[in-house]
Amino acid sequence: MNNKCIGCGILLQDVDKDMDGYVSSNDHRLCLRCFKIKNYGQNRVVVANNDDYLKIIDGIDKDDLVVYVSSLLTLNLDYINKFKNVVLVLTKRDIMPKSIKNEKIINYVSNKYGIKNILVVSAFKKLNLDCLYNKLEKLGKGKKIYFVGSTNSGKSTLINEMIKSYNGYEGEITMSSFPSTTLGAIDVKIGDLSVVDTPGIVCCDSIINYLDLKNIKKLNSKKEIKPITFQVKGKGSILVDELFRIDYDTDVSSMTFYVSNSLRVDKISLNNNIRMLDYKSREYCLDSDSDLVIEDVGFIKITNGMKVKIYYKDNIDVRVRDNLI
Repeated sequence: MNNKCIGCGILLQDVDKDMDGYVSSNDHRLCLRCFKIKNYGQNRVVVANNDDYLKIIDGIDKDDLVVYVSSLLTLNLDYINKFKNVVLVLTKRDIMPKSIKNEKIINYVSNKYGIKNILVVSAFKKLNLDCLYNKLEKLGKGKKIYFVGSTNSGKSTLINEMIKSYNGYEGEITMSSFPSTTLGAIDVKIGDLSVVDTPGIVCCDSIINYLDLKNIKKLNSKKEIKPITFQVKGKGSILVDELFRIDYDTDVSSMTFYVSNSLRVDKISLNNNIRMLDYKSREYCLDSDSDLVIEDVGFIKITNGMKVKIYYKDNIDVRVRDNLI
């Protein structure tokens, strides 16, 4: 059996029910795991790493066109410098505040990474899908087109929406809130374009790897984010939905949280945080006008310099960058 699952790209097999790619019949084109995700919201945990992904991207020719997909919320572009011909697609525009202008985001990314072809899209609202399709038609002529990006970037959602828009039927790539849903490369037809969907880049230190479906869905809110701003002075603590706590020390500053509206963000007393003192922690000295990015959660805009200490139970990937907005 050499067929691939049309949902996740894994090679199908009918030998071991507990292994990836299992089907009960040679007639099935969807593996058991994808079937359960699509129909019941159930997921069998996959222990994923980037080894297979790196093999795929190492096989991408320098002349091929790469559509690098990243969520606007965290802008994970760790692998983008591996590619010569790139169209950067920033997804999930619908959840970012409308007050944030696309031009400002594009200028920020272009100046920081030297990328010329950048599009801001929303698969949910079909924003700029025609612009993306037309750009791929122009730049991808005679080339192989690869879609790449980190897990939870909205890559499979985008491809499925493009299939629906340009093929006239529902896309079959498995979508879910679970990390590492796509397991192998999938050849896809979008209108007149032939593209390859690749497995998501795994961020091993993302908090999403340690959460159940209920809490993952809280992170992946579909509604426009309402930023929460705290004016801070001296020492204090802010608790984010029991996921992590930030202790700060500053003369005077502000902290604006761009995270899902489903997460509780509370300013708490330093005397009220003893329950997290046995958690892991990291310290950061932040300059003025910095963002603290929590992978798969969101970012925190800092206006003036401060010292922070982050307490967390499950591993989290934290990055510091210049203010995005």
